[in-house]
Amino acid sequence: MTPAVKYDDGFEFVPTQREVVAGHHFTSIAGAAPIVGPVVAAIWGWLPGLLWVVLGTIFLGAVHDFGALVVSLRHDGRGIADYLKDLLGKWAMQLMYVVVFFLLVLVSAVFVDVIATLAARFPAAVYSVWVEIPLAVIIGLLIRRRWKFNLFLASIIAVAIMYLMIWVGTLYPLTFTKQTWIYILLAYMVVAARLPVWLLVQPRDIINGIQLIIALVICTVGVLALALSGGGQIVAPAVRLAPAGAPPIWPFLMVTVACGAISGWHSIVGSGTTPKQITSEKDAKFVGYGSMLAEGYLGVIALLTAVVGLGAAGYESFYAAWGKAAWPAIWAEGGANLLLPMGIPAVLGAAFLAVVAKSFAMTTLDSAMRFTRIAFAESVTTFRLPAVLHDKTVSLVPGFAIIVWLALSGYGMRLWPLFGATNQILAGLALLAASVFLVSLRRPFIHYLIPFAIMIVSSMTALAWSVIYQYLPARNWLLVAIGAIVFLCGLGVVIIAIQTWQAKQTRVSTGA
Repeated sequence: MTPAVKYDDGFEFVPTQREVVAGHHFTSIAGAAPIVGPVVAAIWGWLPGLLWVVLGTIFLGAVHDFGALVVSLRHDGRGIADYLKDLLGKWAMQLMYVVVFFLLVLVSAVFVDVIATLAARFPAAVYSVWVEIPLAVIIGLLIRRRWKFNLFLASIIAVAIMYLMIWVGTLYPLTFTKQTWIYILLAYMVVAARLPVWLLVQPRDIINGIQLIIALVICTVGVLALALSGGGQIVAPAVRLAPAGAPPIWPFLMVTVACGAISGWHSIVGSGTTPKQITSEKDAKFVGYGSMLAEGYLGVIALLTAVVGLGAAGYESFYAAWGKAAWPAIWAEGGANLLLPMGIPAVLGAAFLAVVAKSFAMTTLDSAMRFTRIAFAESVTTFRLPAVLHDKTVSLVPGFAIIVWLALSGYGMRLWPLFGATNQILAGLALLAASVFLVSLRRPFIHYLIPFAIMIVSSMTALAWSVIYQYLPARNWLLVAIGAIVFLCGLGVVIIAIQTWQAKQTRVSTGA
């Protein structure tokens, strides 16, 4: 019996059909990160990013996602930090809570900036993204009230309305400053995180799942049409080891690509809302491993917008030095050039791709704020804090306060390397947790242990480099503090795991 069936409460634990869960999981893990990461990483050329996205997705990312989901299913759908207590003990759980909390606030702050940037730069995409909210609520109510209707058809109609609003947006764009959008998004995320999962999150993820499939099909057809017409050329060099101002290609390629290959954020989704919706354990492979493969494919498409879609002049302009790659323009405008052979005008193509990126970023924003609340509420019990802090509204406050601080401090995309390193540290720790779980079952675990070693060394090196060579010289004390705390907590979990590992191996070898 899965947690969704066992603890069905109509709010967090909601048994749901496989396709709906897959849509929720896919769009929650995808967000804008597999677009942003590969686009920014194109500064090192097309080959390193392509290899890492493809090989990383297959042998690390999808393995990580499937493992985190299964371990959570076997621990009552509890969050990764919470179930770590069973695997590594109380101290490991407490340290992991700190890592998870800071990753969540960093994800939220980064995606507030991402969405605000998209909205300000592509006002034609605004109506389409925001009309999706009432459409999702309507579908959620129809499902909840058990009205007889075709869910797939209703979702297709919702997507069609969204695309109609793209055309309306090109005629009457809604223009606000980036700062105004930041304030709007901060208010929105609190409201969205407080709603039941069936009212907004699930139905919007169904819509976004269909939208993403449409986007991937259109982009794939566009790439093939461009190639067959002889118009597409790879304009980026295969490898650039030392672009101006860029950090070292290793380990920063990995943390920059982030969710395009492997992501600790996915272990939060896989131990957050997703296991609370799965009706059968058999669905875990399709939902966990399969969704990550699809995300890796999205990462490849994003990379193509930079190394093919921009053209030689565009690539040289955006990638002349680190920090010049304006990813919204690269994704939307470079992607629009890939769609030209299909007869799609550049202005509509750019708005369409901006809607895709913003829709998924909004889903991530919803999920991140919800997970921040859940993680803090779980930690109330762990750290024996006052029971009032467990309230669904009160538990939003601590994380939201830090998110507001980061979002309004003007860090913007400067948070991306810190987010990426923290994200990959959590991915490494999730792989480690799955390894320990497999050891306890006396099952093969090497396919988790090797990815753990790769990710923990790379991500902790990147975090240490960022703190020492970037944040300290710039006196960004808040980022120094977050980086140091995450590094020490991650190191602490690894040390505890090694000790626990040795004890488990001893028991296995002695047959205890």
